[in-house]
Amino acid sequence: MSWAARIKVALDAARGIEYLHLYAVPPIIHRGIKSSNIILDATLTAKLSNFSLSVKAPMDDESHQWSDFAVVGTPGYINPEYLWHQQLTTKSDVYSFGVVLLKMLSGYKAIHKNENGLPRNVVDFLVPYIAQDEIHGVLDPKVPSPTPFERKAVADVGSLAMAYVSLKGQDRPSMTDIVNSLQRALDACVDPDLEECLLWQPNKFRSLK
Repeated sequence: MSWAARIKVALDAARGIEYLHLYAVPPIIHRGIKSSNIILDATLTAKLSNFSLSVKAPMDDESHQWSDFAVVGTPGYINPEYLWHQQLTTKSDVYSFGVVLLKMLSGYKAIHKNENGLPRNVVDFLVPYIAQDEIHGVLDPKVPSPTPFERKAVADVGSLAMAYVSLKGQDRPSMTDIVNSLQRALDACVDPDLEECLLWQPNKFRSLK
């Protein structure tokens, strides 16, 4: 998949999360946003799956504390506020989605081993590179180098992902803001080859592991 195709997948997934947060009745927090819960159909359209951890979103999204619930989720994707203080809001899904984006950019797992064999979080590893405008030095080597059309878009997506994994939920954007930002990034990728690269088709549904 090209970088444009990956951004398209991210945009599809973001629209699914936006629907849960904004349009579902009642609003839903997925609580399990991760690569393996985003599947691709035969046209490379991304869809959310596995709602076993989903819960109704609180009416007051900024202050509700879910102390009655045990912290659940996959290590590396869990929002720090939820992990440390049991504060669960829709911004928890935003954090998890940011981790997915960092994985898509770098090819590293959410928790992976560093050069010394010690566990390392993709957030801790990648954010410093993004902050120093060096994201292109740590892009997934399995994907061809970004085209001139894609290069700025990839850097923009990196900056967006860095905002999504902010430690404080109030510093993270809403999913609507995320959808709009990813749409602009995808639009910036458009070139004569985009349609062709988006037509690659897998044989069946598959997850973004």
